[in-house]
Amino acid sequence: MNKDARKKLLERVKAILAKTMDNGCTEGEAMAALAKARELMATYEIDEKELDEVGEKATTFRTAPSDPYEIKRGLSVNVGKFASCKAFRDRENVICFAGKESDIVFATWLLDTLQRFVMRALRAYQADRAKLKLGNSNHTSASFVVGCAHRINEKLKELTPINWAETQALIVKELNLSLVKSRGRGKDVDQNAAKSGLKAGEGATFNKPVNAGGRMMLK
Repeated sequence: MNKDARKKLLERVKAILAKTMDNGCTEGEAMAALAKARELMATYEIDEKELDEVGEKATTFRTAPSDPYEIKRGLSVNVGKFASCKAFRDRENVICFAGKESDIVFATWLLDTLQRFVMRALRAYQADRAKLKLGNSNHTSASFVVGCAHRINEKLKELTPINWAETQALIVKELNLSLVKSRGRGKDVDQNAAKSGLKAGEGATFNKPVNAGGRMMLK
């Protein structure tokens, strides 16, 4: 079966699965449709992930602008690669993702989740320093964040699909994006704080969220 025929088959299965009671079908019609869809999926070895991806076009999404200690900025590129998206900053320096909606939803959720993880780790680090009557300067805190983000990025790179560059090139081409490369900025860090951040970053995880009520959608 060629690519076009496979796509038509997937679209047919999705259309059959759409015959539900919520969409106006009787219980008998919905059950018959589900049985037929499952039969086709078993015969042609179709999984739910393949169905989710069919027909999805590339789009862009702008994340929430809040970015304390530039955590999102430090993680977005590798989050994008890991989630099969393209991360970039717009003219207002806000992180955006380009790609399939399902991938963008995951990338956005993961970036927000990792930002919260780093901030929780930072607050715990600051609390420990306070107990020891050590100061919590902006430099020390920022250095901890740098170390934590560095370890998270290392872990993301280990898990990133090997075809990430090809995927991003296709996204840029489909959306005709005109992106300008920017150079990373070197930072003078407190080595002890950064080492503490590296240790904290080891605890970051990257599992997709479990949804009780269906797909997450972009708002």
